[in-house]
Amino acid sequence: MTQSDIVLKADKIHKTFGQVEVLKGISLQARNHDVISILGSSGSGKSTFLRCLNFLETPTSGTVTLHGEEVVVRNGKPANPRQIEQLRKRLGMVFQQFNLWSHRTVIENVMEGPVIVKRETKADARDKAEALLQRVGLTERMNAYPSQLSGGQQQRVAIARALAMEPDVILFDEPTSALDPELVDEVLKVMQSLAGEGRTMILVTHEMGFAREVSSEVVFLHEGRVAEQGPPQEMFAHPKTEVFERFIAKVK
Repeated sequence: MTQSDIVLKADKIHKTFGQVEVLKGISLQARNHDVISILGSSGSGKSTFLRCLNFLETPTSGTVTLHGEEVVVRNGKPANPRQIEQLRKRLGMVFQQFNLWSHRTVIENVMEGPVIVKRETKADARDKAEALLQRVGLTERMNAYPSQLSGGQQQRVAIARALAMEPDVILFDEPTSALDPELVDEVLKVMQSLAGEGRTMILVTHEMGFAREVSSEVVFLHEGRVAEQGPPQEMFAHPKTEVFERFIAKVK
């Protein structure tokens, strides 16, 4: 792997809350078109690590590098806070609880970032938003409000909103865990099609079938450390650690 292949790199990320060290030096790198699934039991540090990548949580120490630009953390603070704003513009985020603006329509939610952050014209942002809503199968709901949508529809709007910012990497924080079981597939299908387009994605997920079939790499966290990582076919067929073997037996 050459340095130019690497889109996003996290190096020795530590995160402490009070006296509790939640992340104990996690490193990860994503190349163009990678789909990396982060697995682990509740409390293993998965979501905290994902939030450290775009500084929704500031690591206690470590570095995050996006396309060669390194964001260094010293004593729990970014060495250059202005870098964070630029980093977030290039990292899309899809949350567990959708986080849509309840007082804005679907299309207004998707237009918001490009207009406010990227200073696009409303006409350009609307054209893009309409195309993205068609992409996620929600053209007919563009003038609805989030409260009028199912959870699966709201999450597809959230994915369209992330795509509208044309991010280098999309981070997904357990995007299906708040959904009723019958709505999970519609979101996974959109995510699978994004992977098929070659989008670079890092996701925290409990969906083992998705992780096995769609990921280029699986990272298993245990007690704040990377316990095992590698290609999904190899990891699921021949787990190298007892703790991962127990984990996949439990979630099958």
